[in-house]
Amino acid sequence: MRLSLQLYTLRDALDKDLKGTLDQVAEIGLKYVEFAGFYGLSAAEWKALADERGLKFSSAHIGYDQFVNEFDAVVADAKTLELTTVIVPWIGKEHYEEGWASFGKKLEPIGAKLKEHGLRLAYHNHAFEFETDGLDGLYGATSPDLLKAQLDLAWVSIGGHDPVATIQKFADRTPMVHLKDYDPTKTPQWRPAGQGILNWDEILPACEAAGVEFGAIELDESPGDPIDAVRESYQYFASKGLS
Repeated sequence: MRLSLQLYTLRDALDKDLKGTLDQVAEIGLKYVEFAGFYGLSAAEWKALADERGLKFSSAHIGYDQFVNEFDAVVADAKTLELTTVIVPWIGKEHYEEGWASFGKKLEPIGAKLKEHGLRLAYHNHAFEFETDGLDGLYGATSPDLLKAQLDLAWVSIGGHDPVATIQKFADRTPMVHLKDYDPTKTPQWRPAGQGILNWDEILPACEAAGVEFGAIELDESPGDPIDAVRESYQYFASKGLS
């Protein structure tokens, strides 16, 4: 499993100084980032900035409505960024109020169309899916060839489920996970990896056994400077043999 960084973690810094922030990401030692917004640049400009810093894109978070309404543009940008995987990062209740299986049947044709272009579609979970039959309904109704899972392991835990068991359950469709840690006794609850409550010594081997390709570091909020939290997380996972 290779490390990546979900750039949403550094959204405020990117908004203020995009190039300088990407310099810091590269200096930490990261080789991959997960795309999360254009910040006024084109896909070609992003690719050039990444190339200058020795960075590649592991994947991208793209809103569901863009897949529906701007499909050709999504594919074109994905090709420019040399992506293999594009991910629905979140959906509103209106999309799954008729059931998660029903929503899965809306995603599956999109996954089929993307596959024709050499791209994989994945869905990124939060905790609200576990209030119903979210992941079971979604993945039970869809082919693993057409809809992959990006398991956010902290949100799995917050949703009351065991990250290891969840990785094992969906191993046939999980090429990517989010590596984020949390401590519910603190504010914000998000913590650099190894400073929260997740048992990484069990989780990381489960990821390897499942053939997970990328683990993206992410903090929704950071207890201090987000770049410091990213650095601490990277160093923690590097100490576990990842890079």
